Amino acid sequence: MCNPIESQILEAAQTLLTEVGYGFTMAQLEAKANVSRATIYRHIGNKEKLVARLARDPGKAIRTSGSRLRILNAARIIFGRVGMVAATMEQIAAEAGVGVATVYRQFGDKDSLVQAFAEEMTPRAAVRSRVLNPTADLSADLEALVSFMLPFFYENRDMLRMVLMGNETERYYFERLRDDSDSTLARLTEYFEHQLAAKRVRQVGNARELALALLGMILSFAVIGPLHYRIPLEDPEQHSKFIVRLFLNDLREDSQ
Repeated sequence: MCNPIESQILEAAQTLLTEVGYGFTMAQLEAKANVSRATIYRHIGNKEKLVARLARDPGKAIRTSGSRLRILNAARIIFGRVGMVAATMEQIAAEAGVGVATVYRQFGDKDSLVQAFAEEMTPRAAVRSRVLNPTADLSADLEALVSFMLPFFYENRDMLRMVLMGNETERYYFERLRDDSDSTLARLTEYFEHQLAAKRVRQVGNARELALALLGMILSFAVIGPLHYRIPLEDPEQHSKFIVRLFLNDLREDSQ
């Protein structure tokens, strides 16, 4: 039986699953549950243990997809450990604590599992929902996007390094399976197209260039700094505000 703190954390995690999908970060959970990360680790454990707890809890809304959740989370661990190409369905099943037949029954084959992973365990869905509903408040829009993407990329920086800077075989495999029309870059480009058309930003570059520039800043703080320069992401909220402020400095229509 859960104590009040555990229930609070689990309810917050369940809410995040509904709002942003399986790719929610521990930083987001910390804010949503209004408890410290140390408290989360003390009462529940790391994200893998939290996901396992949610998946096996019959009282939670995700009960019908518990094994799917465990498998996707296990895939993230195995992909980060050995790469997408080398990963096997047997390794993923063992990490998830399910039979390999369960993995095949849920996803069909490895390619389908990777496609599901790209959709459900990345920020794509959350970015899509925000980008499809742009507002006139450019700062608020971008802070919401960056504050979600920054901690997510940071917590998955090893996998991102593999996808972005790994060997050609890894990159080709992932690019062959992903849907570029629904990528984070494509959605951000769509967002900036809307804001350019509404004349809320200056025409200092086209929409895709603006999207690439924003992604580059996020990756610099979440991946390049921590991995290559040992600069930790200590305060995602403040870093998000800094990125947006710097990014918008020469973009607003009212800037001089």
